[in-house]
Amino acid sequence: MDSDSLIKITKAGLKETVCEAWEVTIPRSVQHECVKAARARPDAARIRKNIEATRLTVAPTSAARGKGEDAVLRLFETGAYDAVSSDDARFIRRLRALGIPFAVPGVMIARLREQKAISPGAANEALERLRPMISPEEYAAAALMLTGGKAS
Repeated sequence: MDSDSLIKITKAGLKETVCEAWEVTIPRSVQHECVKAARARPDAARIRKNIEATRLTVAPTSAARGKGEDAVLRLFETGAYDAVSSDDARFIRRLRALGIPFAVPGVMIARLREQKAISPGAANEALERLRPMISPEEYAAAALMLTGGKAS
């Protein structure tokens, strides 16, 4: 998971739920971006607590060298992960070009709902908290998924 995705799911109030539903690993550079370099932000403290409680795993340095997305990509290339989570348009284009599976935060909410990890109401509330931080297209896709693919 990259910094952008981690910060957005934290602000949407879903980080703990995501970490319970799926194994989430971040490179040290993402830890630095989200926690050490951003100490004053409230989400930084929540992310740090999840790392300390081992709900969120920080990858060994050798598995994910580099900064940000490059480290996430190297980590995925170790073969130990199913997908990458990002909400950075440039990085997503790169993932698509490389054929790497990825998940954006809005769709993660819908997947959590499909897996019954959150209630329909909680999913809708989380998506609304996320709405100002994501593209209108991502919001529309996630909202459609939450309604079972039916237009409202």
